Amino acid sequence: MQASHATMNAFADLVLVSDAIFTGKKSEAGPGFVAVKGDVITAVGPKSAFREWIGPETKIYDFKDELIMPGIHDNHVFFTGYMSMHRGLDLSETASVQEALRLLVKYADKLPKGKNVYAFGWDRETWGELPDQTLLDGAIPDRAVVAINRSKNYCWMNGAAIDKYGFKPDECSAEARAELLKEMLRDKELVTSEFLDFAQMLAGRGVTSIKDIGFDDYSGLLPVLTELEASGRLPLRVHFALEPVLEPLNIPFGLECQGKYRSDQLRFQGFKIMLDGVVANHTGDMLEPYADLPGVTNLRPVDYEAIKAAVLEADRNGLKCTLTAEGDAAIRRAVSILETCREQNGERDARHSISDLEYPHPDDLKRMAAAGIFAEVYAQVLLLNPSYKEAYMAEVVGKDRESRFYDYKSMLDAGVTITIGTDLPLFISSVPDSIYAASARLFPDASPPGGWYPEKGMPVEEVLKAWTINGAKHCFMEDRTGTLEAGKLADIAVFDRNLLQTPANELRDARAVLTIAGGKIVHDQRS
Repeated sequence: MQASHATMNAFADLVLVSDAIFTGKKSEAGPGFVAVKGDVITAVGPKSAFREWIGPETKIYDFKDELIMPGIHDNHVFFTGYMSMHRGLDLSETASVQEALRLLVKYADKLPKGKNVYAFGWDRETWGELPDQTLLDGAIPDRAVVAINRSKNYCWMNGAAIDKYGFKPDECSAEARAELLKEMLRDKELVTSEFLDFAQMLAGRGVTSIKDIGFDDYSGLLPVLTELEASGRLPLRVHFALEPVLEPLNIPFGLECQGKYRSDQLRFQGFKIMLDGVVANHTGDMLEPYADLPGVTNLRPVDYEAIKAAVLEADRNGLKCTLTAEGDAAIRRAVSILETCREQNGERDARHSISDLEYPHPDDLKRMAAAGIFAEVYAQVLLLNPSYKEAYMAEVVGKDRESRFYDYKSMLDAGVTITIGTDLPLFISSVPDSIYAASARLFPDASPPGGWYPEKGMPVEEVLKAWTINGAKHCFMEDRTGTLEAGKLADIAVFDRNLLQTPANELRDARAVLTIAGGKIVHDQRS
């Protein structure tokens, strides 16, 4: 690392010093300093040179051997999903259906007449049963009641809510709840407060940038983000992609967004399109039949031709697409669709991507790399399973093929650029957890000994690059952020230990102690 010399008396506002600085330009962390003035990094250099940047007003942070690294970019989040998991009455401490019902009635009585009743956080295992709709129908019949569980896969609702929003209790994905989410976003003042709380939560984890997925025209949230940016109160970089759910993919609106939202702080990133479902419940589209469901490759057919037509039209108009695919058949079709874009519309620096990529075929990873298709993986995904013994992978594809799940090594060997997302609220962004799951390849109970197919994992430095410079590249921001270099925006995260050298059994205890976004301290655990 070499310092970039400032003009005389151009002292830094902040100087961060550590024996472990990961700039993203190399694969290791080493001693040095980072100097910040205004919203940019003015110098990165050896520890011996940091004092020349210190003036009477400079704030100095000496982090010893704690890790200084570029700010984290989460490349796949759903703010609206997180919002809906924290709106209304918290039922997480309730021990039974009856207790929750009493609290809901009491809560509803305090709300204005006719106002929806929202709740969250209840747990079926704690209650020992699924709650019955008729209980809500009898207790609160005059307004919609929606209480989503802790696992985000079941909504306790009354008949009024089912009729109003058109989804069933056991079919409550974010897409299924699109009408409900759209209604929740109408309270602009509340949404503003919730988004700022959301951003602060992420800052506490070292996150300085996100790609947020919004449904249809992003109604409800886009005006909030625009006003926050205009007033200088948008605390992290928001890249957004639009997912058609209630309406068809809207090319004219996408072009409007591409022309209008292109700042460093608020930027449009095209469309997100779902292909197949989830391998765990047999709705992921597979090349070979499921091991536990002979003869079946997918319980939910995919209209690939309609998706192909929409993606080709978006690409023809210069709009980027993220295709979400889990099963190897869906991933193969996604690659083919994006290859066709090149063949029919001509080559360009599109930076299309495929997200999820749970069960890819190695041949298709090589095709991805050749076509310049980025990967968006959920690096914390092993943590969905309590243990290896309880994991579903071998059950659905067979023991002989389970190693193809989450095969990050083959992605790297093929030359695919890997970025990391969380599908938040599926996971909350956590660099330590992602290293534990994607590099150490361990389940929450630390099983199996030595890791689950550890040869398929990502080296720790590749995990860090996936969270930082690779995410910046996917969003066309690599010249502005993603590494620690003089002249780049001062997006910086500091963790309380050197994550490149932390033993696996200590990783999940690691915490972000300082987060700087555009030169502003947005999280300081020590203050």
